[in-house]
Parts: sequence; structure tokens; C-alpha cells
Amino acid sequence: MDTLTGHAILADAATGGRVFQVDVVFDRGVYLPELDLWLDSLRKRDTSVVSHAHSDHIARHSSPVLTRRTRILLGDYYQRSQPVELEYGEPLETPEYSITLHPAGHCLGSAQALVVNRQSGERLLYTGDLRMQPSPINEPAEAVPCDTLVIESTYGRPDYVFPPQEEAIATAVRVIGQWLGQGAIPVVLGWRLGKAQEALHHLLTAGFGVVCEESVHDIARRYESGGVTFPGEYRVFDGDFRDGEVGIFPPGRKSREQISQSIQPGRSVRYLELTGWAAGKGEKPWGRGRPGDSSLPYSDHADFSDLVSYVEAVQPKRVYTVFGFPDLAAHLRQHGYAASHLGKNATPGDQAMQMPLL
Repeated sequence: MDTLTGHAILADAATGGRVFQVDVVFDRGVYLPELDLWLDSLRKRDTSVVSHAHSDHIARHSSPVLTRRTRILLGDYYQRSQPVELEYGEPLETPEYSITLHPAGHCLGSAQALVVNRQSGERLLYTGDLRMQPSPINEPAEAVPCDTLVIESTYGRPDYVFPPQEEAIATAVRVIGQWLGQGAIPVVLGWRLGKAQEALHHLLTAGFGVVCEESVHDIARRYESGGVTFPGEYRVFDGDFRDGEVGIFPPGRKSREQISQSIQPGRSVRYLELTGWAAGKGEKPWGRGRPGDSSLPYSDHADFSDLVSYVEAVQPKRVYTVFGFPDLAAHLRQHGYAASHLGKNATPGDQAMQMPLL
């Protein structure tokens, strides 16, 4: 079990020097026991904040708290629930706490959750998956000042520093053009929700004809119903690639099988993967090699530098890192922050930081 509890004692002039406790539990989601509140729980709860629509952050809660655009992306997933839909900055008030959601920049509707303890005044910010670089189809992330920060550290290791996004996209456009010139069928691999739609926008902007795997196409239409405009026409894959088209498919064996069954004799397919794991050593941390003919470091998550910059921007007194590498917490400790990592890969240094702090 990945259960790990962070505990800190904070004193602040804003509370007249009064000391109050901050407890954060990480157990397939983030739990605030003092408030009995879950954030991105992967088990069904009565109430949980849902930061965004990716499957590794959701469960069929009775009353999920989420943005309207996240609800659009999830479709009928919560048809038997009673979702609480919030606009960015709109407060949800309870006797124990208030919640406001703020843009996280990760995908359409993605949100950070600012939880304010009514008794203590403590401001805890949970980022969910975070992305600081601009996106043509997402709301830009907002730096939210807080006392305690719970931040994702997917790329929380110094190896993972990405080049400017425009460079990665320019390289992708050049490589795809070369493949088309060689008579190959270019296929861009990206997760079906979020990155695939960004790729779609960039490819259409570059003037390519685009055909999308069915789920990618369906989610793109949901983006449109959420107010996103794509700069051109695109179609759903019907078993055939037209001359000059670029495909967008999710990574995985199913996509490759679907594509291979449709390729006419004598035609070849070239795969281009867009992923942050192409930075560093170019391998995912669990040792699987790159699945594409070419891999470019393009991600809808913040890289290491942006994670550090975000912490500096919100100036928390206490930091917990989750969902990734513990290196970020160690780096922050070296720079004067009270920081620890919550998860099964926590280090002895993280464990030492679980004691009360004054």
C-alpha cells in the first residue's frame, strides 16, 4: 500500500501566532483527515475533488467536485452521481472548509484545488497534474499562494527538463513532412485525452490533413463542445489513410494492430511519439523502451524546472510531493523548504521530515 502520512505544525502571524496542525495522507489519492476531504481518490467516496478527467485521478464518487469542462470530458461517467460543478474561482462553502478550483494547465478543465480550513485559516493547495507551459487548447495554469502545497512530481527529477515546446513541435512538423515525402504514413502517438488533442491542433495549424482514432476523435468533439476551436477539419479513422494524411492514435498494441490491418501492401508506417519520457535517458522509469520510430520530449506535465519555479511562485511554508519522483522534495529541502515526498518511493530524508515542524 502506498499509504504515507505527512504531519506538520505551522505558526503564522496571520493567525496571531496560533499553532495549528496540517495532516496530509496519501493512499490512492490525497486525504485531509481533519476535514474528512479526499482529493483525486481512486476509490469511490461520498465526496472527492476530481482535478481532471484522466482515469488515474477519478472514481465513481457519489458527489464529485469538478469543473464543468471536466464533466463534459467524462461524459456519462457520473450519470448516477450528483456532481458539484464549479467554475474557476467559484467557492464551494461547507461549515469546515471552502474549496475553489483554479486552472492547472494540464488538459481541458483541469484544476488545482485550494482548500481553506475555516477554523485555522490554513490554505492548502493541491495541484493535481500541473503544466506551466502555454497550450493552444487549455486554460493557462494559475499560481495560487498557499500555506501548504501538495504538488504532483511526475517529472520531479533533474533529468527531465524539456526543450521549448515550439522547438519540439517544429521538429515534429519537419519529421512528418520528411516521412510523407518518402511515401510513408506518419502516425503521431499521444494519450487519447489531452495530448492527442494538442497534437491535432498543432498538426492542423501546420496544414496537414489529419485522421484520428475513434476515441481521440470523440474527445476532440467534446473539447469543441467545451469551447475549443480547432484550426481545420479532421476526420475519424475508417480503416483507411488518405494520401498526405497524418494519423493520431493512442500508444499501445491495439492501435498498432488496427493500423497494420488497414495498410495496403507496399506502404509503410512511421510512428512519432510525443512524451516527456523522451527527455533524460529516453526511457520510462519502469524500464520500457520507446515505442516509436522517433520520440520527442513534449509533455502536458510540468518539467523539473517548472515544478521548482511553481513552488517559488506560490511560496508555501510546507510542501508535499506526490505521484512521481522524490527527487523534487529533496531538491526543495536543499533550498530551504520544509518538503517531503508521500508515496512508496519516499526516501529516508522524506521520512525524517514527517515529524512536526515549528
